[in-house]
Amino acid sequence: MALPPLAARRARNVAIAALDGVRNEAHQLVPVVAGGNDMPLLEAAYALGYRPIPTRSELGAGFLANGIAWESRQPTLCLVITSVGVYGLMQALHAAFVNRRPVVVISGEVAAIGCGSVQAGEGWDGPSVTQATRALTAWSFDATTPELVVRALRRGVALAQASQRPVHINIPLAVQRSDAP
Repeated sequence: MALPPLAARRARNVAIAALDGVRNEAHQLVPVVAGGNDMPLLEAAYALGYRPIPTRSELGAGFLANGIAWESRQPTLCLVITSVGVYGLMQALHAAFVNRRPVVVISGEVAAIGCGSVQAGEGWDGPSVTQATRALTAWSFDATTPELVVRALRRGVALAQASQRPVHINIPLAVQRSDAP
């Protein structure tokens, strides 16, 4: 049995639907740190015509997103993995907050929130990344269902634009891969 073309298979996943929903509101340059937990988002960014910029570290990705948002005044997406990835960009998140830059950090969480994992950032076996980023963002949210991801990213981009502050959305891998609502 032949598989449908790659674009057709991806057209229905949450990562594609969420990023497609903000394509006209967010800057097309997207600093990224590729990892297993954010690969569906990265693949979706490439498929939709965003221009991902691979960086060596989350801190570098965060500061690059700061610069793009500063120069363009547009919400700028920044894709990283959760836990150490999010903690690695906290200095850049602080800079975006105090300098009023609309950075939208999207962290790829482990397969499902509540699993407990070394890479997990959901507070199961360590501090929650959404709790840790709340003081440095206009909004920080765990998007745990397909419907929440699509709505949360739209809200996050709109809020970043309106407040000129960063936001953070943490999305489990299994949800990124699931069928779009």
